[in-house]
Amino acid sequence: SQLDAKLTDFGVSRERSDDIMTSAVGTSLWMAPEVMMGGRYDDKADVYSFGVLLSEIDTHLMPYSKVKNATGRKPTEAAILQMVALGSLQVEFSPECSSEMRELGLACISLDPYERPSAADALYRLQLALKDLEVQEVTL
Repeated sequence: SQLDAKLTDFGVSRERSDDIMTSAVGTSLWMAPEVMMGGRYDDKADVYSFGVLLSEIDTHLMPYSKVKNATGRKPTEAAILQMVALGSLQVEFSPECSSEMRELGLACISLDPYERPSAADALYRLQLALKDLEVQEVTL
C-alpha cells in the first residue's frame, strides 16, 4: 500500500501580495526566528517550519519537549522562543536519523533564512533521502 503525506499551511503561509510579509501569524513552536522577532520574512519561514516538522517526525516528539531549565523544569514557551530566536536552542534529530534527512532538517532550521534551501530544493533533497530509504514517491 502507498501512503501519501500532505503538508499544508503551517500558519505562516498566506496569499502573498509581494515577496515580503510583515504580519506574524503561526504556531509558535514551529515559527521561524525572524517571524518570532517581528521582522520581515518570506517563504523561507515556511522552510524553517518544515525543518521543525522533520525533527518532529524523526523523534516522535513535540519540538523542544525535552528542554529543561537550570532547575530541571520545562521552561515557559516564551523562554523557549527567546532561546530559539537567539540561536541558542534548536530542534534535535535522533541518532537513528539518516544523515541526508538530518542535513536537510538542519539546513531548513538555519538561523539565517538565506542559508535555508528553497522549497523546491528541500523537496528535491527530501526525495533523494527517501529514495535512499526505499520510499517510492513524494509529491506536492
